[in-house]
Amino acid sequence: MRMASAEAMAPMVTSATGNASRARGMTLLELLVGLAIVLAMTGAAVIAFPRSGAHRAELAASRAASLIALACERAELTGVDIGIAIEDRDLIFLEQRNGKWNAITNSAKEALRRRSMDPDIALELHVDAPNASVSADEDSMGFCLADGEPTPFSIELHGPARQHWTVSADASGNLTRVNHDAHP
Repeated sequence: MRMASAEAMAPMVTSATGNASRARGMTLLELLVGLAIVLAMTGAAVIAFPRSGAHRAELAASRAASLIALACERAELTGVDIGIAIEDRDLIFLEQRNGKWNAITNSAKEALRRRSMDPDIALELHVDAPNASVSADEDSMGFCLADGEPTPFSIELHGPARQHWTVSADASGNLTRVNHDAHP
């Protein structure tokens, strides 16, 4: 009985092109498949883990500032005053029609519909210069007036990771967004 050499017993490696070789390296196809698997796993990890608290607070402040700017622009274009109020974690836009404030339609096509912020973001509305001629309901609202200028107000957004943002509108129509870094 004759013993086969170790070299003869080694399996023959076949490349993706079908060529037989004794090379011990990886083929290009195997390398690309491995890279695709790593990328897919990285993508799944990014989706599985939520954004950082600081990023979520910044995103909420940016969203609120954009919506307020849109409300002021619409008020000027339509000639209808728009009120801005907060209820829990929702930003609410109202129109004044026939002497009454009504919430803007809550349809998917309406940009100024009621907007819920991230559940970890707390909202506070501060009216900087309350108008003596407004009712008690209006006292807790910011306004974008039909002349295009807002009444002075600010919205504070308190987020996770001790993030604090302020979106402010002044009487001259300037809208600012400021990050108050709350880290010790």
